[in-house]
Amino acid sequence: MSRHSANGRPYWRLRRHWLANAPHGWSCWLCHDPVDPHARTRGDRPTVDHVQPTSTGRIDPLDTSNWRLAHQRCNSARQDSPPPLGTPSRAW
Repeated sequence: MSRHSANGRPYWRLRRHWLANAPHGWSCWLCHDPVDPHARTRGDRPTVDHVQPTSTGRIDPLDTSNWRLAHQRCNSARQDSPPPLGTPSRAW
């Protein structure tokens, strides 16, 4: 189990670095709309979404391979639910 916290200084420092340098293309992984890196509106702000929720205690919050870029509203709507499935290959 991880002893790291998503509320500590190492997390926020790594998060700031990841948002500035990661190859995420500034596109929300949940809604696929563009994310404005300078947005200040509460729902539009860029956030780090953990693909596998860290609330289970089995995932290290500092593991950046588990991070995806999301709008704050999309991240909040998803909460601790499992990762979304991909888009269907064709309309059924």
